[in-house]
Amino acid sequence: MAQLFNPLQKPSQATANKLAIYLDEVNWVSDTNLLTLSVGLLSDATNVTSLGLNLHYDTSKVSYTEETAYSLNPATGADTVGKGIDAILTNGSSTAAGHVQKTDTLDLDGSSATTAYVDAYWTTTYDASTNSMSAWPGSADVKLYDINFTVTDTSSPISFRFSADSNGLKEGYSLSTASQDDISIDLTLTPDDVVQAITLGYEDSAGAHTALGNQSLIFVSSSSENTTVSMTSGTLGPLSQEISFTHVEFSSQSYDHGIAISDVVLQLRDIVGLSNLSGTQKIAADIDGDGGVAISDVVSNLRHIVGLDTVEQCALVNTSDQLVTRLTNSTIADLTLIQLGDVDLSSTFFV
Repeated sequence: MAQLFNPLQKPSQATANKLAIYLDEVNWVSDTNLLTLSVGLLSDATNVTSLGLNLHYDTSKVSYTEETAYSLNPATGADTVGKGIDAILTNGSSTAAGHVQKTDTLDLDGSSATTAYVDAYWTTTYDASTNSMSAWPGSADVKLYDINFTVTDTSSPISFRFSADSNGLKEGYSLSTASQDDISIDLTLTPDDVVQAITLGYEDSAGAHTALGNQSLIFVSSSSENTTVSMTSGTLGPLSQEISFTHVEFSSQSYDHGIAISDVVLQLRDIVGLSNLSGTQKIAADIDGDGGVAISDVVSNLRHIVGLDTVEQCALVNTSDQLVTRLTNSTIADLTLIQLGDVDLSSTFFV
C-alpha cells in the first residue's frame, strides 16, 4: 500500500459556522487497483447535530461496490475492509440506505467532471441517562469513514468532490469553501513529490504582470491568529502548515496603495450602470467583500483618500480571477495581489 499526495488536507484551525471536510489519508494498492480515501470532519463545535454528506466521483475512472449489510448497521455489523465504506463513525445514528452509488443527474456538486455519488447521513440520538439529545459528533475533529474504490483507468488523475445536503446541516452552518473544491487524485504523486511553489505579483490595467519585491505579507484569518510570511523576489516563503485567510495585508503600510479619485469614479460608474467592472477590477472595487460594489465601498475609498482611514486589505486571485483564501505547503500557483480600493490597478506596492 502506498500513501498518495493528499490534495484536501485538514485545516490548521476550525472556522466559525463552517464544517471542514478533509482527507486524512489517500492510500493506493497498485496490485489490486484499490484506492481508499479516509474522510474527516473539523468544526468549531462538538455538537453540530447532523450531517448529510455526498462524495462525488468520476465513474469512467473508478467503480464503487457497496457493502450494504455493514452500512445499514455499522455499530454491530461485520465490516469487510476494502469494500464499500469502512470504519463508519457510529456516534449518533448513521443512515444512507446502505451507502449505495447514485447517479448525479441533478449535478449536486456543480461539476461536470463527476457523474455519481455516495451519500452518508448522521444525526444525534436521545440519551436516556441525561434525558437529552446527545452531542453529535461529540468532538470538534472526527473521522467519518474510509471509502474504497477500484480504479479502472490509471492513465490520468481522478476527480472527486464533496457536497452537502442542506437539510442535514446544523442551522447557520455550511461546508467550507475548500471542502467543496475539486479534488484531483494523482496515482503517481506521493507526499514527498509535491513542493510548494507560490509566486506573487501585481497586474496593471493593461494586464502586465510584475513580480512583487522582498516584503512580508500578513495572512489575516477570521480569528485572532494571523500568519506573517516573507517574500523573496516574488516567491512566497515556505509554509509550515495550511493557512486559511479572509484577506492579506502588508506588514508595513508605507507603500503605494494606488487609491485615488479615479477609482471612486470607476466604482460610481459601475453602481449607476454607466460601465460594468469585471475580473480583478470588480474584486478591487468590492472593498467589504460582500459580492457587489456599493456606496459603502465608495465611502471606504473616500475616507482613505482624505486620510480618515486606511484601506489595508489586499486580496489574492488566481489565473482564473478567483479569490484565493487557502494555501498549503504543497500549493503550486501563480497568484496576483490586488489592493482593495485600487480599481484601476495602479498600485505598484513599492515601499
